[in-house]
Amino acid sequence: MFLSRTIQTLFAAGLLLAPVAAQADDILVYLQGGQSNADGRAPSSGLPTSPVNLQQPQDDVAFFRRVENTIHPLTTLRPGLSETGGFGPEITFGRDMADYYAGSPNTSVAIIKYANGGTNLHTQWTSGGDATTTGDGAQYIRFQETVTAGMAAIAAANPGDNVTIAGMIWHQGESDAGSSSTAQAYQANLTAFIADVRATYGANLPFVIGEIADNGGNYTTIRNAQAAVAAADPLNGFVDVDTFALQDSVHFNASGQMDLGSGFAAQMQAIPEPSSLALLGLSGLLVLRRRR
Repeated sequence: MFLSRTIQTLFAAGLLLAPVAAQADDILVYLQGGQSNADGRAPSSGLPTSPVNLQQPQDDVAFFRRVENTIHPLTTLRPGLSETGGFGPEITFGRDMADYYAGSPNTSVAIIKYANGGTNLHTQWTSGGDATTTGDGAQYIRFQETVTAGMAAIAAANPGDNVTIAGMIWHQGESDAGSSSTAQAYQANLTAFIADVRATYGANLPFVIGEIADNGGNYTTIRNAQAAVAAADPLNGFVDVDTFALQDSVHFNASGQMDLGSGFAAQMQAIPEPSSLALLGLSGLLVLRRRR
């Protein structure tokens, strides 16, 4: 992407005897998980055709997905690929993140998605607490299998590029509102899940939580838990959905899904990115490298 100031100085001083090879392009991969609203139940016909035609493929955003038992080939971001043939928050999330990095021409965006309607956090997405799948629920294991396959597919399609998991977006919780006990346990379960995701995919991974719709009762308990988890860690983000349109008591319509995706992107962009040290294969030098 760029030569560090340190390397440029060494080269100018004649301490580097050969030109430094151009660095590979960066592909920032965002993970997407949860239940039905993360998968998407909104009809694709509700997407706009101008000023950007979101009903058509977005060829600058790579997209990899699993739908229940089927892992699909790598493609580009487009609607119509959810369990029900609709779309989820990935459409505007991907568009907004790609536009955000438009000023960095060697940086592109990809999304790996596995979400399954009607699934719960307390059992199906439960986490074992480490980077293995030991103790993980069946849905979380499927998610990790999807991420592994997706990362391999993206790397194979982009040989030599730096493929990095850069964050995760999450919308889930309605199924845990089914009883007061699972609703009360949601805050602890979500905190543990995020810790497991970071143990698996990166200690400083940004994680953005999409709030569930307000249906009172145990839904309020879940919503309060989501807000509390988000507030407890500066690497977490939170999307308030109270102004987003629904097509029923739970699921967002096309407008609501577009707002959800854009909300995810805005929160992802707002999370501080801790500087990381990357080892460049040159004279054993450690240089500071930014994500953007």
